[in-house]
Amino acid sequence: MNHAAFLIGVLQLGRILVGVEGRFVDSTVTLSEKMKLECIYPKKGVITQTSWMKHNGSHKENIAVLHPIYGIYIEDKFRGRIYFKNTSMEDQSLSFNKSTLEDVGLYLCSIVTYPDGVYEKAIEVIHPDAFEISGRQSNPVFAKPGGSVTFICPYDVGGSVQQVKWERIKAGGTDTVVLCNSLGRQSFGSDFKNRVLVDCSGLASSTIIIQNVTASDFATYRCVATGRNKTFEMSFTVVATWNQKWFIIYIAGGTSAAVLLLVFLLIFCITTAYHKKRKRKRITVALFNALYATQDEPVNSYAEHKCHTTWDTKRRKEESSLRSAEKIYVNCTNLRN
Repeated sequence: MNHAAFLIGVLQLGRILVGVEGRFVDSTVTLSEKMKLECIYPKKGVITQTSWMKHNGSHKENIAVLHPIYGIYIEDKFRGRIYFKNTSMEDQSLSFNKSTLEDVGLYLCSIVTYPDGVYEKAIEVIHPDAFEISGRQSNPVFAKPGGSVTFICPYDVGGSVQQVKWERIKAGGTDTVVLCNSLGRQSFGSDFKNRVLVDCSGLASSTIIIQNVTASDFATYRCVATGRNKTFEMSFTVVATWNQKWFIIYIAGGTSAAVLLLVFLLIFCITTAYHKKRKRKRITVALFNALYATQDEPVNSYAEHKCHTTWDTKRRKEESSLRSAEKIYVNCTNLRN
């Protein structure tokens, strides 16, 4: 048996693993030219194979099979339009690079693992016009990584409740947290199994608790309660809380930074004031000297100036020495008379 025949046989096996039509949907994704259908195995088991299929009404269409030994097999219809960015470890997500309107529909990711068995995730691709998010303000709910977060949704649908659905809202789609029907039956989303507590028996409110909060859980959630003639919707946003130890460090660090800033500003102000004072003093002295020199200057231009340069002083000395050495002749003809 060659590799292609083996993989086609695996696809046939995948048909047996597929649930019936109208099944529970784990995630909703809006159609886009480049979209990603996320399918990540949440545990550390050994993945023996992964199959992707699409439901078109009652018809099931094979898309691709991933096998750790025989590689990746993609049906001709989807070749060149889909790819698997990361086929190692637990990430078996399917990516589209040239999607069309024909790609709207229900997709099933089926991961066969050892020893946990089969992990399945149903993803519905919808037209962007069909995706609506309420513009109402979300209620903040605080949580920390590794802890738990509680949501309480008090609803009023004017009668008996047919269904209550909790969803996590993300960019371009939603993830189902849990779905409660009128009979009290619970259906958990694939990303929230074994870590969500819910009470589906409430007649006027619904409460869920998400345990082991991770980074992806810091998002917006909504509760949608549906009655016979009325629907109630309420939104929540999970916000990270500060750890007490880090909060104290943050406050201490902020206080220290503020004190250092004040000291720096004080030194700067004192230094600036000192330099301004010295500058004013220099200007005052210069003006005083200039004014004093103007008052003492003689009116007669023939008078000797009080200030002498070095050149003037040397010249005077030279003239004095010349006078002392020069011979003087006097006409004495009439001296006796």
